Amino acid sequence: MSEELTPQDMRLNVHPGEWYFGNEYESLYTVLGSCVALSVWHPTLKLGGLCHYLLPVQPGHTPDQDNAGRYGKTALMLLKQAMQRYAAPSEYQLGLFGGCDTMSSGMSNYGIGKQNILFAQRWLQDEKLVVTQTDVGGTSSRSLIFELLSGVINVKHYAL
Repeated sequence: MSEELTPQDMRLNVHPGEWYFGNEYESLYTVLGSCVALSVWHPTLKLGGLCHYLLPVQPGHTPDQDNAGRYGKTALMLLKQAMQRYAAPSEYQLGLFGGCDTMSSGMSNYGIGKQNILFAQRWLQDEKLVVTQTDVGGTSSRSLIFELLSGVINVKHYAL
């Protein structure tokens, strides 16, 4: 006897430090402050993913594979590897979100949010990948819902 999925089961909540790639869910949901999320979606294969990282790189010298999704360097690499199992990364539509200034002054050039954005932008440039949707920086947190069947991403802003 198979279990029927409820609407809540059809949506995956991607928490800080987590990532997902596939098509088992109808939508992905996350909430972002200074963290950054990169979304990827393949319009023909109708599959995609999202990583939600907290910091650009892991502090210290000892790699922590249990927390690889927390850091842009490893989270983006893991997401790219998953993408490559199905198609060339250049075939995907990408989105970049988050990285707000949580200190709410809007004056910080070196805050965590800005560092996260710059890291993702450099990575995308190095990988020769183009973002088709972006909503980064500022002083408001965001929630996003990523519809995996259509690739549509809805972003809502919230004052800190």
